[in-house]
Amino acid sequence: MKVKFIIIIFLVLGVCAKSNSQIYTDLNARIFNITSSKNDTIFFLKTDTCLNKKKPTIIFLQGSRPVPLIIDWGEFKFIPSINNFDYGSLSLRYNLIVISKPNTPVMATKKQLDDQYNFISKEDTTNGVSKYLQNNVMENYVSRANAVINYLVKQKWVDASNICLIGHSEGANIAIKLAKNKYVKAIGYFSGNPDGGFSKYIKETRVETLSLKRSAKDVQENINQLYENWDKKSQINSQSKKNKDYYLAKVWLSFGQSLQNEIVAMNKPLFLSYGTDDFGIALGNDLLPIYFMNVGKTNYKMMPMVGCGHNFEEISSEGVSNFDKMHWDDVMNGFIEWWES
Repeated sequence: MKVKFIIIIFLVLGVCAKSNSQIYTDLNARIFNITSSKNDTIFFLKTDTCLNKKKPTIIFLQGSRPVPLIIDWGEFKFIPSINNFDYGSLSLRYNLIVISKPNTPVMATKKQLDDQYNFISKEDTTNGVSKYLQNNVMENYVSRANAVINYLVKQKWVDASNICLIGHSEGANIAIKLAKNKYVKAIGYFSGNPDGGFSKYIKETRVETLSLKRSAKDVQENINQLYENWDKKSQINSQSKKNKDYYLAKVWLSFGQSLQNEIVAMNKPLFLSYGTDDFGIALGNDLLPIYFMNVGKTNYKMMPMVGCGHNFEEISSEGVSNFDKMHWDDVMNGFIEWWES
């Protein structure tokens, strides 16, 4: 009787002891947790519950905000980072993996989030320094993702010879840093900024002159202010006061480095997609084919989404995003077709 009782408990909770995971049946998803060499608990989501079929694997690296893996909206739950494309169909052929943000709950209710789905910690409401902010740096994301990859290649349901990364926005630059992992076979670079995150603001400010929204003098003054802002960030060091401004500066410096040389030099196949109206991103990506040609690099494909923004949403002639007309499925299908060819 005791044995039967224990089995029933495990079935009800949806916990699989052998796989160190928990099943969310209403999402047809499974959440795993592993412990890194730094004793950090890393959660990641698999968009189906099957563990008896070996499949190629896509690891999706989300953007720059502390968004939970799952959001409980009350009437339903959803997976926000991949909700813009048909991940269900993709999961029939691939293991689709999403890694959690550091020190962010696996699941949160809408009352715990702001209007952009960012998790609001206690420190966020008191101007304190959250654990997430302290750990929101490139090196940590690379370390966490490598730990997940090294776990996945040991699983029977993973084809270790066929693993690729797709990164969006900040996640795209993290993917470039992960290209050194020997198990990574290809990279999808979606809306990434090869010149570093901060450069986006300088580029976007400069094009305001072309749109006649502001005078050239005003634009240059604004850019000079951005230079001053960056200079202040770059002054932080180990002796600086460890307050919120210190950790925010660390984040910017961490993701502010140019990856142009790494992108050009990497030998892994590369698929690049971005919205042409996402000016702060597009201007850097537009030049990459020139640099590729200069060194004879041919194992890449460009898929610029004409008239689209950062999330592949259509942009009107007035510059307004239409999130009812998004082209994530087009981009994902383009990537899959390229990868399988």
